Amino acid sequence: MRNKPFFRSFICAFLILLTLAACAGLGRGSGVPRIESPYSSVDWQSYGQYKTALHVHTTNSDGRSPFNRVVELYYEQDFDLLAITDHNQVTRDWISVRNGLTPERFEEITRGEGRTGRGMQIIPNTNEQTIQLFIPPIINDHVNTFLTNWSWTSGNTIRDILKAVEEQGGLSFINHPGMNATGAAPSVDLVRGEQVANNDFWISRYTDLFMEFSTLGFEIINCFDHVTGSDRIFWDNVLARTIPQGRYVWGFATDDSHRDSEIGKAFSMLLMPENTLENFREAMLSGSFYAVATTARRELGESFEASGPVPRILSIDINEAVGSISINAENYDRIDWIADGKVITNGSTIRLGSHRRAIGSYVRANIIGPGGIVFTQPFGVFW
Repeated sequence: MRNKPFFRSFICAFLILLTLAACAGLGRGSGVPRIESPYSSVDWQSYGQYKTALHVHTTNSDGRSPFNRVVELYYEQDFDLLAITDHNQVTRDWISVRNGLTPERFEEITRGEGRTGRGMQIIPNTNEQTIQLFIPPIINDHVNTFLTNWSWTSGNTIRDILKAVEEQGGLSFINHPGMNATGAAPSVDLVRGEQVANNDFWISRYTDLFMEFSTLGFEIINCFDHVTGSDRIFWDNVLARTIPQGRYVWGFATDDSHRDSEIGKAFSMLLMPENTLENFREAMLSGSFYAVATTARRELGESFEASGPVPRILSIDINEAVGSISINAENYDRIDWIADGKVITNGSTIRLGSHRRAIGSYVRANIIGPGGIVFTQPFGVFW
């Protein structure tokens, strides 16, 4: 009889401990998940936001304008980092007779002449590695590579490219996956584009590549989004498979510029303490950037015409105690939150526990305004 009070006290103490653990999020049944943010290391007060062009062509391959003109146009449009990625050739340096850029002008550009000292960083050893295999299924692989003095030759596969870049310590991402899957068709309607982006063969193929190699991610917007308009669907399908395995796939927006009129239409905004190649590498690896586009056929509509400045993220705040993500931005009308390819809510703050059934392993946000759209990187959500 004297043991019963002790037993009741023990049970009560045990239940209290379980309750405290649940409230602290140690038991994920509480509805408060653990959140992994690619922006966790960003100091929004002190970091700069650097406008970056990562997919650019000149007359050295299939572009319409010569090298030096392309550089000047990006400089005029206030880009902070530039990678010239002509097909299957490494752009090692910018100063040459072929490129037409004098040492004096190169020095002016890199020190920020006429831009109050804000120089444009040259990303060295860049390339668009391009493979075409005209066998069923037609595969038209394109991989942008950076900081890697290596170029595709006949017989190399996409795995050869990704392996070589990895071994040299370079960076890479896969270009326009929807275009690759359709055999580089000049244009595809949104219905056909969605079918391709939901095709298990292609989803599995890219998932396998991301799980095997350290390539950074996908182009989710390519210039005017003119090919399939569905590369965000591709991205979401791959994220749903990779994030549960701890593998993040970053989303990139690029001009893929071949003409002057295509410059400045889509870019990535890197978040860095200062504009250096070391910080460039770190931001690319960690996902400390967001993708910006003036066109997105599916999200903004086929007839959308950008007007005014693009949306801009000012800060992102993670509240682990309540399981929320808040975005402070400007130049926008609406923020959509996406999970597993579907918009699950709107607003500057999402409380994840309120959308438990809709969220699998991640959420991401689209920030939409008159000037275009911003795509955040995915936030991992672990219940």
